[in-house]
Amino acid sequence: MNNQIQKRFFEIEGVVTAALPELRFLVEIEYKGIKHVVNCHVSGKMKTRFISLEVKDKVRIDISLDDINKGIITRRLTMRNVKVGPEMV
Repeated sequence: MNNQIQKRFFEIEGVVTAALPELRFLVEIEYKGIKHVVNCHVSGKMKTRFISLEVKDKVRIDISLDDINKGIITRRLTMRNVKVGPEMV
């Protein structure tokens, strides 16, 4: 029976449009020309590694096939410019 476990979610990229309380974000996705807004929360690894998200960041989310209005943000795809001081070179 373990061999029959199926993947019940799909990964898609989107853009953060709004930040909500309790580490929730609204993410806009586009699939075949149709735009949809998904209510997402941050995954556990992103919380423990203190990865911050801002509006207009590109992210990868997992959306369950059972409820397409909720998702989990698994990765931030936007690279940030890190200022390197002269002592760090």
